[in-house]
Amino acid sequence: MLRPVDLHACLIELDRTAAIPITEQLVEQLRYHLAAGRYRTGERLTSTRKLADQLGVSFHTVRKAYQRLEKEGLLSSKRGGGFYAAEPPALSSSERRERGAAIVQDALQRLVSLGLSDEETEYLFGEQLQFFESPGVRRKLVFAASFRERAEEIAEQLTGLLQERVEPATLNELGRHEDADVILASLPDFQPAMQAVPDAETVGVAVTPTYAAVERVAHLGTADAVALITRGSDAIEPLSGELRTLAGFSGHILALTIEGEQRRLESLLRQVDLVLYTPRVRRRLRPLLDDHPAVEWASRVTAEALVHIRKSVGR
Repeated sequence: MLRPVDLHACLIELDRTAAIPITEQLVEQLRYHLAAGRYRTGERLTSTRKLADQLGVSFHTVRKAYQRLEKEGLLSSKRGGGFYAAEPPALSSSERRERGAAIVQDALQRLVSLGLSDEETEYLFGEQLQFFESPGVRRKLVFAASFRERAEEIAEQLTGLLQERVEPATLNELGRHEDADVILASLPDFQPAMQAVPDAETVGVAVTPTYAAVERVAHLGTADAVALITRGSDAIEPLSGELRTLAGFSGHILALTIEGEQRRLESLLRQVDLVLYTPRVRRRLRPLLDDHPAVEWASRVTAEALVHIRKSVGR
């Protein structure tokens, strides 16, 4: 089963049914995105623990992949400071052609094995080459939201959907992104985002929690209580508002960040009828849930908004 996860400027897909080890899959895909210029030289990659959490793998797996790429000269590391995109090692023309020919031959063999015709194969190659048009021109796209978790969550989705890096930022951080070409902002945050970076094109993004989460909360009554577990305290107020307005919840909301004391968290879980948690705390919270009724309060860009965004940013 494929499990896609957005990683800054790329979409990482790990196939757990494939014969190729997970580490090899990760190395291959990261190598591709580094070579394609999706990371600027000196740009820091997602931390091993954060990427492991997103992919649902051990952080040792991610570290091995990063270290492999470091040995190849594609990454550099700083003690205690993570891994960074390095200046690509120079290859001779003959080396590039030799390696490229082997890759193309392998890809063609796979396409033929799928039964694709010559015309279909040519079309696919042409379609993928479009991603490399105007390689020297890179726009800066930023998704802004009122709290950090939402900014990161939607920026990752847009990165994968647009196949172009979208950086996350809170409204308070937009002052550091005055060089942005496009600011993508959730609709409630559109006006403050536009005012923060007046020289950038601002595009509104309709974001909604998943139907399953809203429907689950809507079943609760006024006497019920929910635990809202977030990574940062800045998410509590806006998410509590969503529970009230979008799900019509009129019961009790007991909120706590994942950084709170574990004893306090375990006590809180025993007091509520439903646990709601953000995607960023999934991995740390799950071992504590046991049999507690729980649902992830995740958000998605609406299909209609995506059509509008693609027209606006030319993707």
